[in-house]
Amino acid sequence: MGLFNRRKQNKKYVEIVYENIELVPLEKMICDGKEVLLDSTIEEVIKVLGEPESIYKEDGKNGWRYYYSEFYCGFDKDKKLECIEFLNGHIGKLRPYIYGVSAFDVKRKELLDVLKRHDDEIDEFNEDSYSFKNISVGVWKYSGYEDDDHWTTILIGRKDYYNY
Repeated sequence: MGLFNRRKQNKKYVEIVYENIELVPLEKMICDGKEVLLDSTIEEVIKVLGEPESIYKEDGKNGWRYYYSEFYCGFDKDKKLECIEFLNGHIGKLRPYIYGVSAFDVKRKELLDVLKRHDDEIDEFNEDSYSFKNISVGVWKYSGYEDDDHWTTILIGRKDYYNY
């Protein structure tokens, strides 16, 4: 259930663990009471989470991804936080909660039902990928994992993130 983050200290990574991670769609991520607000600047995010393990410049999008262990923070061309995505699902160490349920511990159908109660405007790309337009939440399942009952990723974005 904890957030696993490694910060550089004397050229080594030090593990920092958060016990509670809550995703609040359209607003923020809360890690042990520390808030990372959507639309924050890169500097504001680093002040809360520390330096990322790696930074990736997105070609053609004019954005950046700052990777922290099993999640990343996505920034737009103006260097404002537009999304946070958790990447390793049920097999990872991170256990984000959304609307009171553990996104990677509940079965796929249960999480879909929870999200559908909060948003009825859904893009279903296939049975393994959904985006909820009004709450800017996306879930995806990597077909290469043997575990068919759990989601691989969950993303929260700022307002209109999925309205393209």
